[in-house]
Parts: sequence; C-alpha cells; structure tokens
Amino acid sequence: TKIPHPINGDVWIDELRVIGADNHPGWAYSFATSLKLADLMTVNFNMSETDPYFHSLSNQFGSRVDSKNWSLGTSLNVLKLLPFNMPGSSLSLSYSHTESVGKPLYIPGTDIKVAAAATIADERANNQTDSTKYSGMTGQQILTNSQTINVSDSWSASNIAFRIPSSSWIVNSTFNSLNFGFNFNKSFSRSPTVLVNRSWQWNANMNYGVTLSPENYIYAANIPIIGTIFSLLKDYRNLKIYYSPQNINFSIAVRRNRNYNENTSVNNSPIRAIYSHDFTTSRNFSSNWKLTNGGLFNVTANYTMSLSSSLAYLEFNADNTPKPESDVWRKILSGNFFGNDYQYNQNLSIQTSPKLPTLWNIDRYFNLSASYSVGYRWNNNFAQKEAGRGAGYASQSSVGLNLALKALAAPLFANNENNAPNENNLVNQRLQGRDRNFGRDNTNTTEKVVLPEQAKSNVKDTSAIKDTSTIKIKKNPLKNAWMFVRNLSRILFFDYESININFTNSNNVSKSALLGAGTGLYNFFGLTYNENNGPSRLFMLGLNSSVGRRAPNQSITDVYAQQNNLSFQTSKPLWEGAKINLDWKVGWSVNKSTVLNSDASGNTSLQYINSTGTISRSFLSLPPVSLLSIFKSGISRVHDLYNPNAADPAANLSDAFTQGFESLPILSRLSFLKDFSNYIPRPNWTISWDGLEKYWPFKAFTERASLSHAYTSQYSQGWSLDPNGKTVVQTQTITYGFAPLVGLNMTFAKLWSGNLSGSIKYSTNTSYNLGVSTQNITESYQKDIGLSATYSKTGFEIPIFGLSLKNDIEFTFSYTNSQSTTILYEMNSYKDGGVPQDGTNRVTIEPRVKYTISSKVTISIFYQKSTTEPVGASRIPPMTSNTAGLDVHIAIQ
Repeated sequence: TKIPHPINGDVWIDELRVIGADNHPGWAYSFATSLKLADLMTVNFNMSETDPYFHSLSNQFGSRVDSKNWSLGTSLNVLKLLPFNMPGSSLSLSYSHTESVGKPLYIPGTDIKVAAAATIADERANNQTDSTKYSGMTGQQILTNSQTINVSDSWSASNIAFRIPSSSWIVNSTFNSLNFGFNFNKSFSRSPTVLVNRSWQWNANMNYGVTLSPENYIYAANIPIIGTIFSLLKDYRNLKIYYSPQNINFSIAVRRNRNYNENTSVNNSPIRAIYSHDFTTSRNFSSNWKLTNGGLFNVTANYTMSLSSSLAYLEFNADNTPKPESDVWRKILSGNFFGNDYQYNQNLSIQTSPKLPTLWNIDRYFNLSASYSVGYRWNNNFAQKEAGRGAGYASQSSVGLNLALKALAAPLFANNENNAPNENNLVNQRLQGRDRNFGRDNTNTTEKVVLPEQAKSNVKDTSAIKDTSTIKIKKNPLKNAWMFVRNLSRILFFDYESININFTNSNNVSKSALLGAGTGLYNFFGLTYNENNGPSRLFMLGLNSSVGRRAPNQSITDVYAQQNNLSFQTSKPLWEGAKINLDWKVGWSVNKSTVLNSDASGNTSLQYINSTGTISRSFLSLPPVSLLSIFKSGISRVHDLYNPNAADPAANLSDAFTQGFESLPILSRLSFLKDFSNYIPRPNWTISWDGLEKYWPFKAFTERASLSHAYTSQYSQGWSLDPNGKTVVQTQTITYGFAPLVGLNMTFAKLWSGNLSGSIKYSTNTSYNLGVSTQNITESYQKDIGLSATYSKTGFEIPIFGLSLKNDIEFTFSYTNSQSTTILYEMNSYKDGGVPQDGTNRVTIEPRVKYTISSKVTISIFYQKSTTEPVGASRIPPMTSNTAGLDVHIAIQ
C-alpha cells in the first residue's frame, strides 16, 4: 500500500510503516550546578536529556522524542563593584539563556520513522538520472524539518533604586522614592508546522511612592473664630483635620513587542507570514487620604487611576513597512510622549464612621457606618473612530446601623429598689413599728411574706413577733396589671440584644458612541466643563447619567442596571440556654436597555426601552402538615384561589400563587399596604438551645447536648414591561426549608476512657416554580436524614517488643438518607398529589477506623456502601456501589 509524504506529497513505500510497539530500553539524565561569589554574582547551569523510549513507571511508552535542554543563568549585584556604600539601594542585572531541541522518532502525524525517510530520500537523490530528476527534500531537510527548536534570551534589571544618604525630607520624598525596572526578552522557535517564529519584547517602568507624615493635621479647636465653637463641644474638641494624604503612589510603564511567524507550506501552497507588533504605555496613580478623625464624620477617601495609551501607529508606514527607529523616537520626543489613549479607569471610594455625641449616652447604643464607591471606565476602539468611544460607571453605596436595643431600653424596665416591695424592706419597716396594722388579718387583700431568719435574729423580743412568718402586703390590682403589660411589651418588643439594619444600592451604566474624544480626566480635575474632553465630573462620580452628544448617524444602545438589598437581623433569648436569631431580607433590581438614534449633529432620539427586573424577599410559608394545616397554605390553597375564567387568567394565577403559599398573610391584606406587599419581607429564624445536659433524659448520659432548628424561605419573581408599559410577571418561585428541622448534637460521658460524640439531623427543602405561560406549578422536594458518631481514644499504651508506644484510635460512622422528588401540578386540570415526574432515594453508609502508632504510623480502613433507588415516575435503574480502602502512612525521620 502506497502512502503520501506528509509534507511534500511524495509517495512512500509501505516498508517505512511500523506496526506494533517495541520494547527498547530508555534512559534519561539531568545535571545542575551553581556558583556563588559571595554577594557579588551567582551562576546557575543545568542540562537534561531524555531519549525517545524513556518513560515513568506509570506509563508504558516513552514520548518517542529525543529531547535535549540546557540553560544558563547569572545574576550580578552591580552595587558591590562601587567603591562606596549606598544603604537601601539596589541594582542587580540578570541574564539567562535557554535552549531545547526535540528530535522525534517518527514524522509528526504519521508512523514513518524520520531516519528511514531521510535515508530513502538520500538514496533517491543519489540514483537520479537525466531523465528522472528528483524534486523531493533531501535527507537533511527531512531531519531538520521534523525537529522542534526553542531558543530564548532574557536580560533583566527588575528593581533599580538609588538612595542618597540624607535626612532631608526633600531628597527622601523625591529622588529616594523612585524605583526603576527594565527587562528584555527575545526568542526563536521552529517546529514541523512553523517554519520560523521570532519575537522580542521589552518592558520598562518607573515607580514613585511616598508615605507622608501622619502628623500633617490641625486641630479644629485651633482654627481662629470657628475653633471656639469646637472647643466648647466636649465630644469633638479633639477633631483632627488632615491637610495631606497619607500616601501617594505613581507609576509609568512602557511595553513594546514584535512577533514574526511563518508557517510551513502544505501541498506546495503559498507561505503566509504573520507579523504582529504593539507599543503601549500606562500611567497609574493612587492615594489614600484620611480626611478627618475624632469628629462627627470620620471620612477616609481612596483614589486610583489608570490610563493606557498606544504608540503602535508610529511604528509602520501606510504600506505596512516598518519605520526607522530614529523616526519613531523623534515623534515620541517631539510631544506625543504617551500616544493615543484607549483605556481609562478611575476608582473613588469614601467611607465614614460617624462618632455620635455622648448626650444621653446615645454613642453607646447606636453605631453607624456608610460608604460610597464608584468605578469609572472609558474605552476607545481605534477601528471604529467615534462609534468606538464608550464610557460607563459602576457605583455602590451602603449604610449600616447597629442598635443595642436591649441596653437602650433597660432603664425603662429597671425596678426602683427604694420603692419596690422588697420583703426585707417591709420586714424592717414593720419591725420598727412603722406598720400600725402589724398582725392584723387581711387575708382578702394581702399576700404572705416570709420573715427571713436573719431579721428574726436581730429582734430582741421574739415573742412579740411570733406571727411574723405570715406578714402580709396589700395588693394593688392596677399596679399588677401595669407590671404585666410592661413585662409583656419588654419581651415582645425590647428584649433583643441588638438590631442590625443594612442597605446597599449598586448602579451600573454603560454608554457608547461618544462624540467627545477625551477620557474625562480634564473634566474631573478641571474648573470648567468641556464636552470634547469627555463625560462630566458628575457622570464620573456616578451622580449623573448624561455623557453629552453622541457620534453622528449612529444606532446606539445604552445599558442601565440597578440592584438594591435591605436586611434586618436581630436576636433574643428565649429561656436559659436558648436563643433565636431573626432576619428579614428584601432585594429588587431593574435592568434597562435603551435604543437611541443620533442625527448628523449628535443629538439623540429615543426609539424604545426594554425593561426587566426581579424582586426577592424572605417569605413565610409553612407546609400544611399536622398542626400547621391551620394556616391553610399550600398548593391546594393556590388551586382554591385560582380562577381560570378570570379576565386575565395568568395574572389571577400569579396572585393566587403568592397568596396561596403565604402563611399568616396579615400584611398583604391591609389595603394601604397592598401596593407594597411584594417589598415587605417576612421573618426567617434560627433557634439554638445549649445546655440540654442539665435536663432529663440527657442528664443521665451526656456531658454536652444542644438542639438546633432553622427555617429559611424566599419568594422571587422576574418581571418585564410590555409595549404598553404594563408590568408582566414572567417567573415566580417560592422556596422554604428547615435546615435542619431538628438537629441534635451530643457529647457523651467518658466511655472506656475515650470520647464519644454524635449528631442527628433531619432537613427538608421544598420549592415551587410557576410557569406563567404554561399555567403549571412544579414542586421539587428534598428530604435529608443524617446520623454520625465518633469515638476516639488517645494516649493509651501498648507494649511492643519491649517498647511502650502511645497510640490513638478513632472510629467514625455516618449514615445519610437523601430523597428527592419532582411533581407537576397542572392548574387547569388540577388533582391532589399532582403528577410525579422524577425522584431518587439515596442511602450511604460509611464506617471508618483510623489507628495511629506513636504519631509515626497511621492506618485507615474504611468501607462505603451507596444505594440509589428510583422514586415515583423515575426511570433510572437501581444501583448499589461498594467501596473499601486501606491507607497506610509511615513517617520516617
């Protein structure tokens, strides 16, 4: 069978084909050495080679490539050659050279041996006659073209810093704060598919960073005239105003590269060379400024800026031929130093932590925080001219409030000890003769008070008080009623450790086809606004959405997105050891896509707006099981509320979906809250109860025991505006779950001098997804039961060969049962129980034993059995898997 040559199409005979594998022995070696001359210079050299048949123990065949690699690297500390010392300075030069050659055993992509192909090619060339000219490649060309060669060189001086020994702040803040860096790389490569690839690249950078004195501030109380006002304010008399930032950083980076790539020809087709180049600069600035401290508003600002430009247009002529280097640098130094801007990014963030006055101790009960950040971006696509200029911003603001409610309300519910009917006070009053009705029987209007033994001992004549064990105090029904109401209100409304309120708002704006050519930098820092200099300062700060006129005669799409989140968290004690955490969450978002048309002057006209959004909030939906069925919520309630004959069945089903699943829909039924009910969150909670070991039956066999319970639920919907401006609900989802419904963690009493602990958890999760268009509701239900136990014993000794070694052992056992089902409810043909769609039941059992001998030898044995069975209409086959393993770890020192 004849086969074609993979490169020039010549026909080769089948004697070159190799069938099957061989068992040639392989070899490989590597060599590395280094030379260090004190702190002056280091030299590193390494070499390696691997023949085509060498392979690791895990592989059966080698790479079939004879590869050779070597590299040389050196580093020189130039400052060590100077006759004087410059502390803090650095100047190190590094050079490296690497080469690698790969000679394949077979021509790539075939099973033709390279050596055999080269031999036959030479024989054909030697046997050529005048009538038959040989036009194929020579043997040496075949060997050369099959090789892969990589050669690279690198020069680097990454950190150049000169520090003049001086105590002058001018020198330290200018020249001594400069750092420089430079590196140059060039490479050459060749492979069977690439005829030649040459590239070079260099990078240069300058960095300036200075930290200013933290003492650059003035006291507001020292300012003439207005300082008198601050000196009178006890809380703010130490207000510091910083007149300089704390640090300033600035850097400039230049990057230039060129690449030439020429692929090998296929079937004598023309070779296409690819030439690429780039020449860019970047400028970066950052600063951190704490503006005030010790005042009402303690403000800190952070600012960063990055501007990228291109000089690539200076490198080539119109006919794509390179310009002389002298012409390129002459144009750069003549004024166009950084080139044309194509990307600008700016970030500003402001944080404040207000210090509230000590008036009425409100600073102890209220803690405020606020922040605002905005990131401005500007891009310029040179290929699209005006239509390629775009700008946008992403802003985020947040406000947080922490209220120590329980501490704030404590004085309202504190007992007045001087006026309270304390039994010791009453006894003392009566013993001193202040109670004229002492000993009188008022059983109908009084309560008994037992006389303390200590009070009896202080009375000389105890015969006169023989009936004092039943001293009685008059009751006050109004006062008792008031105490009951007060305690009830404290428990319901004020017995919360703290209340945390957080609100975040984020906005994202993107606009394209800007008429102004500027980045906006001059408008941000300038005193006047120029439309040609880009967007305004307010736009860059995220406070305005106007970017001026647009590029003429364009179809433009502007994008706007907003996200809001509001959350409330609090907690309160229930009884000894028990605590409940409550949280409310609500979030809403809006996304707008606006299409505009611009005229010849750049003025725009609105074409249409596409608007969508989402709403999500914490929800309260309890499953209609057992006693919870009194809330009358669930899928059957949705069916009862749904009217398929309504004027708008989709809207009717949407309302029935929300109302039918909500338990205790008190707020949604209030008429004045009807329009806002979708934005009012419902509570979710987490309950923990520690200290169960004090009670029966845990007291008998546990050292520690705790119980946990958590409920989470969420309602979310997606909406859009139709052409008539009406809000149309597209998706609705309700999820609720108990994670866990019951969770019990126990640490048992000592067993055989070891520790035994275990946990049991039962969790459920249910979600309902309404398809408004299909008028179907899909229920997804999951139930998880988990059980785990651990027994460990440490430090016990077992004599072995006359040695007494300390050993550790640990037994663990885990059991999980997870069941999931999917049910479809067709609301137009509803039936109880729905239509089962899918379901699985997975059971996993895993015992494990870990044994440690003197911390040096660890042996682990485990066994795992997993069983999966179909549930309902599921078509998956039953499956059981058994896994066992042994892990031995020996530490040798």
